[in-house]
Amino acid sequence: MKPIEIAEGIYDVGVNDWNIRDFHGYSTYQGTSYNAFLIVDEKITLIDTVKKEFADQLLDKIAQVVDPRKIDYMISNHTEMDHSGGLPRVMHRIGEDKLLYCSKMGAKNLSRHFSQNWNYQP
Repeated sequence: MKPIEIAEGIYDVGVNDWNIRDFHGYSTYQGTSYNAFLIVDEKITLIDTVKKEFADQLLDKIAQVVDPRKIDYMISNHTEMDHSGGLPRVMHRIGEDKLLYCSKMGAKNLSRHFSQNWNYQP
């Protein structure tokens, strides 16, 4: 799949999960999407990741736009696994020293989920 440029320098790099049939209690007979967005400007920012098993697809989409190692900032809006499950793979690829923006509670929850010492910026 290819990334979709939704506005100049803003890309939808999320993925579709065609096989899921129940999502947070909702019937999803046609699957669901895990949304992630790449902003390419003076600095490059990735907003959210995807479910763990789709992390490589996310990284492939990003690589079609920019080398993932050139991402300057990672933003985690939500710590549920459909939004953050791919975070360890993404952080490993972009550089674990990159700034990871999230709320204070987000940093606490991500640390519990992944036991990583990332560069949190609450």
